[in-house]
Amino acid sequence: MILWIDPGVRKLWYALIKADLSIVDSGILLLEKKSPTRMDQFERMMEIQKYFTTLLKKYAIKTMCMEKLFFTKFNQNNAEFVYGIRAILITLCMQYNIAIKEFTPIELKKFITGNGKAEKKLVQNCIMKIYNLKEFPEFNDAADALALAYIASKMKN
Repeated sequence: MILWIDPGVRKLWYALIKADLSIVDSGILLLEKKSPTRMDQFERMMEIQKYFTTLLKKYAIKTMCMEKLFFTKFNQNNAEFVYGIRAILITLCMQYNIAIKEFTPIELKKFITGNGKAEKKLVQNCIMKIYNLKEFPEFNDAADALALAYIASKMKN
């Protein structure tokens, strides 16, 4: 199984798929409209660690994949929080001997659509076809999560 995680400040999207592309589990953690306080961030990190520890114990996950991060406008508080979450997730994966893969947004778009500058709508349409979904994922991040899980399932390294 492949686990894809998109760690963010206001939401953390994840998707867990099997090799046959069936979706085992997916969801959003941290769904909030405003930025968390510093103490909220620390508490969220603990929640994330507990949640994914349980998930990793429950399923035989072979690969965890995350989008490579970049911040167009540097916000130190947001960057610290997201990198902190990444550190937690990477450490957990290493403890459970889970391979870690990272892809840039351009790599994702190019692999899924053939165009590294494709619009989100095209990525969503391709993901709907790949996974045989009847409706668009609620959030753009959901399509990205499924796209990256798909890419990880097709790449050998």
